[in-house]
Amino acid sequence: MNSVPSGWQVKSLGEVVRISKGKKPIELSSSKTSNAKRFIQIDDLRNNNILKYTEDKSGVIVAENDVLIAWDGANAGTVGFGLNGYIGSTLARLEIIKENISTNFLGWFLRTKSKHLRDNSTGATIPHLSRIVLESLKIPLPPLSIQKQIAEILEKANQAKQKRKETNKLTVQFLQSAFIEMFGDPVKNPKGWEVKRFDEITEIIMGQSPLGDTYNEVGNGFPLLNGPAEFGEKYPVEVQWTSNPTKMSKVNDILFCVRGATAGRMNWSDKEYCIGRGLAAIRSRKNSKIEVIYFFLKIKYLQFQSLGQGSTFINLSKGLISSMKMPVPPLYLQLQFAELVQKTEALKEKQKESEIELENLFNSLMQKAFKGELV
Repeated sequence: MNSVPSGWQVKSLGEVVRISKGKKPIELSSSKTSNAKRFIQIDDLRNNNILKYTEDKSGVIVAENDVLIAWDGANAGTVGFGLNGYIGSTLARLEIIKENISTNFLGWFLRTKSKHLRDNSTGATIPHLSRIVLESLKIPLPPLSIQKQIAEILEKANQAKQKRKETNKLTVQFLQSAFIEMFGDPVKNPKGWEVKRFDEITEIIMGQSPLGDTYNEVGNGFPLLNGPAEFGEKYPVEVQWTSNPTKMSKVNDILFCVRGATAGRMNWSDKEYCIGRGLAAIRSRKNSKIEVIYFFLKIKYLQFQSLGQGSTFINLSKGLISSMKMPVPPLYLQLQFAELVQKTEALKEKQKESEIELENLFNSLMQKAFKGELV
């Protein structure tokens, strides 16, 4: 470690914490009883969305002044703090055994080391943190008052970053709410719009396997997609390539998953793709706007699982998709909604740029904080 400011100390983690691995409880419950304590799992290091409880008193218990770290699995090295309860076998408790060390300061420092710990984990198939690597980490320790200042700054910066993400989610939800407000529930059709078959208002291009070989290297061929697509983001760039495409999507087609567990998921085609058997490209016909069709499909999404043929493997055929019924609002209303979508998409792009800037700022603060350049 590089030199630290005057008045700072440098300690190895093994000098300042005691490490205790968690254990698997005998029984878990989603309901809290008078004898139960919270059971903390890896996902709880990121959020508190799904709480679990246990009455098993033989486990390893953590307090809010302990730091937690994921020990095993793909998320090994993930760090949390400020939690209270029993921990599972994939987590470890870092109990601070020296005075004048802030839990939050230590937690934020260890978050800067998560990648280093994962990169130096053991295990061929399931990663496990190396106790030796963890205990040998060198920690810069300023006076306690400085530690608390640094932790507070990082916490505020992290809150700003999380608020930006929440704002982005609200922007996505806004369009769906606006769709319902303008057109009503498309399943119930309360405004009495004319109902048409889906193939009357769209062109449905079912994907096919390419004729030639596929390869992973970016080249002069055509990008190939098979699915799945996720809601709310541009289509992922992790694609193969082919020199002999069969079916192609166009920009602003809806890429629609037709096979397997992801059937019914969709996204925009941000470029021309060769679409494989797992996808269909949906294209609007005259007097229908693709933005309206997209949000109609989003609302219908949960029904697609039951539409698929086959009891174990879902396969949405062209006939099934074509025969769907969709209320068709007047074109002037569709145009208004399409304009709203375009303006909102432009706003989302600006929000994404802001999110990247906040992430870069936060990472810069993290680096400066533990070099003594922040306070």
